[in-house]
Amino acid sequence: MKNIFKLNLTLPSEVKLCTKENYLFAKGPLGSICLDISFLSSSVFLSGNKKTQYSSFFRLFQKALIGINLGFVTRLVFVGVDFTIEAIEKDFLKLKLGFSHFVYVKIPPHINIVSPKKSLLVLKSIDEQLLKEFCSKLCAFKAPNIYKGKGVLYKNQVLIIKETKKK
Repeated sequence: MKNIFKLNLTLPSEVKLCTKENYLFAKGPLGSICLDISFLSSSVFLSGNKKTQYSSFFRLFQKALIGINLGFVTRLVFVGVDFTIEAIEKDFLKLKLGFSHFVYVKIPPHINIVSPKKSLLVLKSIDEQLLKEFCSKLCAFKAPNIYKGKGVLYKNQVLIIKETKKK
């Protein structure tokens, strides 16, 4: 594994950083993110493994800088007959997933959703963790079927289809 402490982190010119109490605020062209830095001065941190604490904070800080500059994008594909996106309203996503009813999902405030086709959903956010949690929640409604390949999948997800039982 590469030593991350040997890497130089360059701060883009349009990013502004400020600290207030135990929080680090980073503001960029796409928005702002707040990171908790209280663990850096805690007694657990001073007695524990410093390198792992610093490396995890360094990764979170890197992800925050990428998020406020470029943003994160995830694409979900709805595979199967009648697995579609019916409507994207202000706060809710209306999905048709093969049930007898529509599935309504509340959209978190920092996620932008676009649907260029009825079977494709493009999600954009500055917070990668929030985006991944929301995508996994959507995928959990119809997990991919390993025999037919139907369900809610990530765009380039490779699914190995099992062979059905023969007589």
